[in-house]
Amino acid sequence: MYYKVGRPRKPASLKQGRSENKAELKIRNEAERKLMGSTDKVKDPPENLDSLAKAYYKFLVREMEASGLLCDLDIMLLAITAKCLSQLYECNEILNRDGILIFDHKGNPKEHPTVRTQDKLRKAYKSCCSQLGLSTLSNAQLGELNAKAKEEAEDPLLMLLKENS
Repeated sequence: MYYKVGRPRKPASLKQGRSENKAELKIRNEAERKLMGSTDKVKDPPENLDSLAKAYYKFLVREMEASGLLCDLDIMLLAITAKCLSQLYECNEILNRDGILIFDHKGNPKEHPTVRTQDKLRKAYKSCCSQLGLSTLSNAQLGELNAKAKEEAEDPLLMLLKENS
């Protein structure tokens, strides 16, 4: 079996038409929209999150809402991302209190076990960010799309054309 290796595909709404023409992107965008499902529950954080994780969840949803890419299927991934951030905060608190090195029963210094936990959480967070499209490149593209949408919404000529069509 052949597996295609490389970067994951960007959503059609983020593409600019270099590798696919506008008609192909429109078809792909419509197909992606159909697969997304509803978005009515994504704003509410799951009950099993602690208060800090809920705050992170709400922050992520608020910041990603403008992209129009979130749906109810993303709730679990957003919850995992928020939990990672909450636990990373807890790890930082522990390491700030205890230090990176601890001493065993013989007085020998060794790495605090929380350092390994923190490293695992960072890797999990990085993976979640990748799946959610939270890289700096993705953010730049989303920012550009949001700026274009704002320009179009405020452009009096475009508003007049939309009203007449």
